[in-house]
Amino acid sequence: MSDMLDIANIALLAAREGGRLALDALGDGVGSALPLREEAVLQPAVLARFFEEGATGILPGTVELSSVSSRGVPSVSSNCQTFVLDLEYVEGSEGPESVFLKVPMQSLATRWFLGVTNSWRLETHFFRYVAPGLPIRTPVTYAALARGSRFFVVQENLRDDPSVTLFTNPDMMSGPPLELVRRCLDTFARLHSAHAGLDRAAQQALLPLEYHPFLSPAMGVVSKALNRIALGPARKKVPGVITPTVERAYRRTLQHWDTLLEDWFSGPLSLLHGDSHLGNFFVSGDEMGMLDFQAAHWGKGLRDVQYFLILALPDTVLAEHERELVAYYALRREHYGAPVDAEQAWRDYRSLSYHALMTMVVSVGLGALNEEQDALMAELLRRAAVALERLDYAGWLDGYLADAAPT
Repeated sequence: MSDMLDIANIALLAAREGGRLALDALGDGVGSALPLREEAVLQPAVLARFFEEGATGILPGTVELSSVSSRGVPSVSSNCQTFVLDLEYVEGSEGPESVFLKVPMQSLATRWFLGVTNSWRLETHFFRYVAPGLPIRTPVTYAALARGSRFFVVQENLRDDPSVTLFTNPDMMSGPPLELVRRCLDTFARLHSAHAGLDRAAQQALLPLEYHPFLSPAMGVVSKALNRIALGPARKKVPGVITPTVERAYRRTLQHWDTLLEDWFSGPLSLLHGDSHLGNFFVSGDEMGMLDFQAAHWGKGLRDVQYFLILALPDTVLAEHERELVAYYALRREHYGAPVDAEQAWRDYRSLSYHALMTMVVSVGLGALNEEQDALMAELLRRAAVALERLDYAGWLDGYLADAAPT
């Protein structure tokens, strides 16, 4: 019965997003929809409209542009079109010399999927209302808006900041040095400590539940279904990686999904990045910054930590340093005034290790990427599967379900 209800709810969400796509397609003809084609968004009048409609209050006055030119920097996003733009202004108007622009993909299927998952609406809300108050650096956002099935985000061009270093796919394949890993863990500790323990009303005021990728009325249904649907395709695309032991634990998790949600999202919660792989960090002088907050949500800080460590480091390196690194995160949480017990941190790290695997299963099983990204996703899926066995997630799951069973 619950499966039938899930299917009905997903069909309703899919139809709603299909309606948004159709309305925006009609809006293209009368100019009411947000533009997404490259030839449109690179027009001075269109970009000036973005600055006006999505203004975050960073820029003074009205922006008037005389020219916009693209640097032709290749996109590294799997779900957005991204542009690095040089801007020239009408005399009397001022703003940044260059910006980073994100708009939806041309692909209708991608736009439909990201609409159903609420990712773009979440990111625009985050950069407008949440990012300015964070204790870590995020890209300065000049304008951000989501309307209908479309969105745009106009941010500072980090490539022009000499103190900034961005990461690439090869960096993720080889893994960062441990010194950099600890800097990332310190960044998590600062981020997670900033809003630790807020009550539900305060959390809701900052980042509403409707955007939560697991607990919102929409994604609470979709996330479980995506995990179930993606497993078969992921096993076919990367055969042999998901062992029988891992598959059994994966399927058993889905069977007890609602019970596990209570564990994953119980207790004092922090504001999480949610997609905390190495590629979403950047070096910012002596500190680290983060970008791409399409999955930000309230949860346990170890959710970000396990996702980062499992996907960032080759499994042989991580196996040697794993407990030490988790303990270091707990130590830095204490430093920033929001301590977590070291043993509880390790327990949560094991319980949440499923999240790295499920994310990679969905990315590989349902994703349509390019050749380089496919190779990276396959390696990250392998690391996540190996971690589940190394951490004996199946053993943790057995123990947890036995304790949670009614007596």
